[in-house]
Amino acid sequence: MHDVIVVGAGPSGASSALFLARKGIDVLIIEKKKLPRYKLCAGGTPKVTFDILDVSPDFFNAFSIEKLRVVYRGEEKEYSVPPNNIFTLRREEFDYKLTMLACQNGASLVDGEKVTGIEEDKRTITLETALGHKFKTRYLIGADGIGSRIARFIKSDFKYPVPLAIQKDIPYENPDPTISLFMGLVPMGYGWIFPKDGMVSAGLGAYKFPPEEMPKVLSNILNSFDHKNIPLLAHPISFYRGKRRLARGNVLLVGDSAHITDPFSGEGIRNGIKSAKVAEEVILEAIKRNKTLESYTEKVYSLLARELFLSWIISGIFYKFQNRIFSLMDRFNIGYILANLLNERISYSDLLKKIIKSTIQIRNRT
Repeated sequence: MHDVIVVGAGPSGASSALFLARKGIDVLIIEKKKLPRYKLCAGGTPKVTFDILDVSPDFFNAFSIEKLRVVYRGEEKEYSVPPNNIFTLRREEFDYKLTMLACQNGASLVDGEKVTGIEEDKRTITLETALGHKFKTRYLIGADGIGSRIARFIKSDFKYPVPLAIQKDIPYENPDPTISLFMGLVPMGYGWIFPKDGMVSAGLGAYKFPPEEMPKVLSNILNSFDHKNIPLLAHPISFYRGKRRLARGNVLLVGDSAHITDPFSGEGIRNGIKSAKVAEEVILEAIKRNKTLESYTEKVYSLLARELFLSWIISGIFYKFQNRIFSLMDRFNIGYILANLLNERISYSDLLKKIIKSTIQIRNRT
């Protein structure tokens, strides 16, 4: 029997295993697909993500961003981004290397097996896979993404509408290190082009927008790319929409399974890995004192909930007043603000104060 089983080898699952394995915990990762596997994701994340992992961005071939380009209905603005602050990742490489790093530190891996059944008694949790194999554990981490089987097992209620993202990953040698954001394409969303190592990811995310109309909107930003033979893929985004149960008994949820993606930036890797760090703390304490994992929910939300709530508020302002926000951008050093925000050197509260102050100043002048 294992001390901990992690279901899912994405960033939050692999980092959970890595953190626990570094502390000598017997941890098994079960991933439904064979690794490495393709994963649809824009792939942006800040430097602080690698600091939490205590692993260099170079280890993952992370692509450093130097500029931010914002486009609103044909008008463009460009801003510098401080070096080595924001990176993009190819998730198939990042997830695989992070999982292998966990294994090098003592974790075990079973990949290509989907968990299809969960049974629990007072001391043991038993997982059964589609291949009929059974694995026993004392503690269970659900890192199996949006629509998590583990979340359903602990009766966590995430039954609310979530945004949909569509994206094409287009091979592209030596892309310019500039993230492009496209405002005004849809009422509650935006488009993007994220350069990566040997490719660009071009996508569109939207909330309450007809899915069948999204490919036509996305085509507006794909004109300069040879993309006809590139498949268009879609996935939901697990935005935060209020507190839910994230743990029950000896089971907890991390990352997308916990719906803690930033509603404003759409960035989920950082919060997923932060939740894995909290999971490490709670599980080590539980093993030491023979406790359950019930304290995890409050600890995660005490760390993340205020910023996630303010992010949701700011995203509403951003989408409702896109033209005004675009006109205000030159009043700020947007590239530096974004870098500082994602790297947690400033908070969403600070950003909200800046927006309100600038709005008041403009009204006073008129």
